[in-house]
Amino acid sequence: MSDLHGHLPPIPPCDLLILAGDICPDQGRAWNARHHPADQAAWFNTRVRQWLDRSPAKAVVLTWGNHDWCGQYPCRPLSMGKVFITIDDLVTVNGLTIWCSPWSNQFFNWAFMRDPEELAQTYADIPVGTDVIVSHQPPYGYGDPGSIGKVGSRELLATLDRVRPQAVVCGHLHSGYGQYHHGPTTIWNVAVVDEAYKLVRKATEFSLTPGGGAEGSARV
Repeated sequence: MSDLHGHLPPIPPCDLLILAGDICPDQGRAWNARHHPADQAAWFNTRVRQWLDRSPAKAVVLTWGNHDWCGQYPCRPLSMGKVFITIDDLVTVNGLTIWCSPWSNQFFNWAFMRDPEELAQTYADIPVGTDVIVSHQPPYGYGDPGSIGKVGSRELLATLDRVRPQAVVCGHLHSGYGQYHHGPTTIWNVAVVDEAYKLVRKATEFSLTPGGGAEGSARV
């Protein structure tokens, strides 16, 4: 799942739950996340951790998105228990190597923004043969519709040709939800909300094996 924006929907039984960013709401009754990231972190540490602890998922890999201000401040929530919270790092879960990156192309003044040159350097650290890339933003041309055309990352697309992962899990562009293919890589935009931030989709479920392919079905 990606782009929950404060919604905490049911989680199906699974070996691994992947959350690809924009987990938190922008504001609460008395706080705005841009100006009060510690309050957003407190919301995460109570609401999200309880949701994940109660879930049937055996493990959770989570990265942030451009609405998750708490993730880039000293107050950011830390990994614990079955939950791995990662920023530009490689984790191994159930034999799968998974690289998580919260960044998006620079636009306005949101969290986790980088220019293309910086993104190219960031993605250069992803090892060849990584099984899954979890990126908040999609690669260029796949699940990335915008009002001015395709708005995904060209640098991430070039990285797929180098790394050749089994799967990419992304979101960011809510209307880009769906399954796509680029060479040997299956790309899943798993945003669960629509453009109005209403919860309209369930979790996307698919199967992976270390060194194998990706098979799955999207549930709306």
